[in-house]
Amino acid sequence: MYRIKIDKINAVVEVALIGVVRAEEAYAYAAEYRKALGSLYGRKIRIFVDLRGFSIASEEATELLREIDSACADMGVVRVAEVVQSDVAALQANRIAREAGATKWLRIFKDEATARSWLQNGDRV
Repeated sequence: MYRIKIDKINAVVEVALIGVVRAEEAYAYAAEYRKALGSLYGRKIRIFVDLRGFSIASEEATELLREIDSACADMGVVRVAEVVQSDVAALQANRIAREAGATKWLRIFKDEATARSWLQNGDRV
């Protein structure tokens, strides 16, 4: 399951991934995610991703998440903060970001307040 919330005033997209994301759900998520980014196109977009309730994804879903991460820069994304609960989730999130070439604007956190602070402070690092 997933949730996407758009803050048009501050150009922030909030995402929560919960449980196991199956391939068919990953495609629906990707379409809604791209639509959310498109609604903020032309602005400096920041994304907050809550992965604390997320289980390890299937390889097909992981590939789709990698594609989404790599497309972020073209859509105007300047920062992505991902919050994880476990070291295993952090490892998977870091691997996806690295393979997508997103490590310049994406950071992994275990603390939500720290993630939100980093997200709001500055442009692409």
